[in-house]
Amino acid sequence: MATLQLSTASNAPTIDPTQVDELREFLDEWLIGTGSFDDITLKIAVPERDPDTGEADPPHLTLYGYASFSPTHRPTVREAVLEGLDDNLDEDEREVVINDETEELLWDYAGEHTEDFLRELSPFLTEPFVIQTVGYEKCRFPHVGYQYRVDPDGEIDHIQLG
Repeated sequence: MATLQLSTASNAPTIDPTQVDELREFLDEWLIGTGSFDDITLKIAVPERDPDTGEADPPHLTLYGYASFSPTHRPTVREAVLEGLDDNLDEDEREVVINDETEELLWDYAGEHTEDFLRELSPFLTEPFVIQTVGYEKCRFPHVGYQYRVDPDGEIDHIQLG
C-alpha cells in the first residue's frame, strides 16, 4: 500500500502589528493540517528592530510542512466529544478522555473548517495569504494540487488542480 506524500507552503503575508497577540490566541485554537509524516507549521514572525534606525519590518505569517492544509477547529471537535461523553467518569478521568478523544477526532474533521479558518484569519492580514499543497502517491497520476487564497476583506478563492 502506498502512502500519500504531501507538501504545503505559503507566501509570507504581512499581518497587522497591533493584533499579533490576538492572532496567536486565534491560531492556538486550530490544528492547521495533518499528514502521514508531519503536521503543518504556522508561525508568526516578528522581525527585530534595526538597532540603527529603530524600525522593524512588519510581522508576517509563515506556513509549511509535509502534510495537507486542512484546518480543524479544536473547540468545535471538543464540543462533539462532550456530546457523547460518559457521565460516569470522575473529573480527572473525564479531562483525559476528552483530550484523547479530541485529538483522535481531529483527523475525522480535517478540512471541514478550512473556509471558516480563512475567513476568521482575514481581519489579521494586511495582504492576501496564499497556501498551496501538492502531493503524489508512488509518483503516479493523479497528482494532488490545490491552492487557497484569502484577501484581507475575507474573499476566498480555491483552485483544485488534477
